[in-house]
Amino acid sequence: MICYEATADDVSKVKFSPSPLGEAVYSFRMLASPERRKLHAPWVSDVRARLKGVDFGPLRAVVPPTGYVPDFLTPAPGAEPAGITEELEMVRSTAPEHFVDEVAWMAADTGTPAVWRVEAEPMHRRMLAEPGQAIRTVTKLLDVYWRLALEPHWRRLHGGLRSDIRSRTRVLETSGTASVFSSLNRRIGWSEGRITVRSAYDFTEKLGGRGLVLVPSIFCGPEVLTMLPPLGSMIVYPRPDVSEIWSRQRLEHSSALASLMGSVRAAVIEALVTPATTTELATAIDVTPGAISQHVGVLRDCNLVLSRRAGRRVIHSLTETGEALVLGSRPVAHAA
Repeated sequence: MICYEATADDVSKVKFSPSPLGEAVYSFRMLASPERRKLHAPWVSDVRARLKGVDFGPLRAVVPPTGYVPDFLTPAPGAEPAGITEELEMVRSTAPEHFVDEVAWMAADTGTPAVWRVEAEPMHRRMLAEPGQAIRTVTKLLDVYWRLALEPHWRRLHGGLRSDIRSRTRVLETSGTASVFSSLNRRIGWSEGRITVRSAYDFTEKLGGRGLVLVPSIFCGPEVLTMLPPLGSMIVYPRPDVSEIWSRQRLEHSSALASLMGSVRAAVIEALVTPATTTELATAIDVTPGAISQHVGVLRDCNLVLSRRAGRRVIHSLTETGEALVLGSRPVAHAA
């Protein structure tokens, strides 16, 4: 069991953030599991062709199929969400002694497959003897993997992560911290200032006023992953219904609503069942922010959408008429 002891100050600092590099690492790990690949079949079939001819052996040696993944590979997001460039720079700046400690810990972890440990052992010896070179090699391979496997799909993936964060944030604002933790995943619990994660590992740590980052992931499932102080405290949880990410990729928008107003405007109005900014809509629907602004303007003129300013952001949401239109366009399920 992993246990985080939280103060009221820690609870006030709980935040959500996506991690591009985390998704790269978790997806690379997922590719080693035939069972887990099934959920991501459209992405896997595309990525396998892209990855042919690249030797990812050193990266495979630090990302085991199960068990501990070295913490330096998945830095916890900071005060502001970081992009892939910033996160790769964090990996590149890993202190050699930290690299050695974490790789040695991983190499001895019985939670990793015995066959993998035997195969990776020669690579681990070389890495531990020359940690500086190993860090540079791993960072370069992460960059290559990101560009081949994740970057072509990132708008869609990021939109899926942001939509989960928006819904969780609404729960946090309306129902409080306990409701958020109880809804994340069945392995995560909250009771009397203790956040628990069911795990094969056993650690208890105080957050110490530093707060906690909750990171949704499309690729980590069914695992719940953690990071402990003194590093950034983080819980990575699986985003529910990941198959819908890929089903939307396969299917063109063919609803009655799309027939009425066009596929992009239909996608905008359906996405606004959860309020969102222009940038969030652009990412989720995979069109430019300028195009989103034009479509939102038309929908606003038709009294289907309203926009309000919140600090530097403008948040769009549905009017009652817009909500009625979306609900009325959905097919009715008939009993067999």
